[in-house]
Amino acid sequence: MVLLVIAGQSNCAPVSAPVSHLPARLQLDATRLAREVFGNEVQAQIHDQSLWCYRQLKEDAAKEKLFAVCETNDGEIDRLLGVNGQELNPEQRQAEDQRIQKMLDDPDQMRQQRKKSEEDAKLERDLLKMFPDACRFQYVGMQGNLIKLKFTPNPNFRPSTRVTQVFHHMEGSLLVDGEQKRLAEIEGQLTSPVKFGWGLLGHLDKGGTFHVKQQDMGSGHWELTMLDVEMSGKELLFKTIGVREKEIDTDFRRVPEGISPHQAFELLRQERPLGMCAEADCSKAQGTR
Repeated sequence: MVLLVIAGQSNCAPVSAPVSHLPARLQLDATRLAREVFGNEVQAQIHDQSLWCYRQLKEDAAKEKLFAVCETNDGEIDRLLGVNGQELNPEQRQAEDQRIQKMLDDPDQMRQQRKKSEEDAKLERDLLKMFPDACRFQYVGMQGNLIKLKFTPNPNFRPSTRVTQVFHHMEGSLLVDGEQKRLAEIEGQLTSPVKFGWGLLGHLDKGGTFHVKQQDMGSGHWELTMLDVEMSGKELLFKTIGVREKEIDTDFRRVPEGISPHQAFELLRQERPLGMCAEADCSKAQGTR
């Protein structure tokens, strides 16, 4: 989630119906709907243990990188496929495979990766739980078949950590799947500077933006498909913070439960430059589903 990016360091599309034209069934308390939605996001993260492989296109201020990624219970394994639209040459592919193999052969590094993954997941759950209390919500209308809510800071919210201070400085909108009560999209911006430690520990500048999309992959399983963050500021008054990160995830394929990091690596090595491995190849690499 985008707040994890902020922890480490917008205009909305037109809608098709004004609030007054919403169906009566949607004229319910927007905060209650938001609580349901964010509660479902938390529960999904806890209970949905399915594992997936997918393609990830990551773009920062300098480069655009394409990865093949596989999830395991010990964390994600990613393999670089190309940079700035160019496939890796044989020497680069060999170096990338050696990097991954070295990581897999280092138990300490794998434990650290799993620990970080668990810590990030817990922080994300905590932020999702806080969101309904930290913001005020109101209906805007329908955007296609999605319900659109606007969120603004709740002045009564008392942040307890540096990360949660951000809630007092951001506003934006949500798109909600009304049937599943899941978050399909969130976008917003910082409407004022965020000062950490009265500015002594740093700050984030006004105007930073974020945009995140999720999509149902089938059977009620949702995955992040797009993240776009642009933030700037200062750290300890001296070091400039510049966060420009864009990520697009596509070509999702489910893999068997219990897939090991080594099995995931073998699966990634079958990745074709122009597409994911065929389902038969995926199954063969993993054994039976």
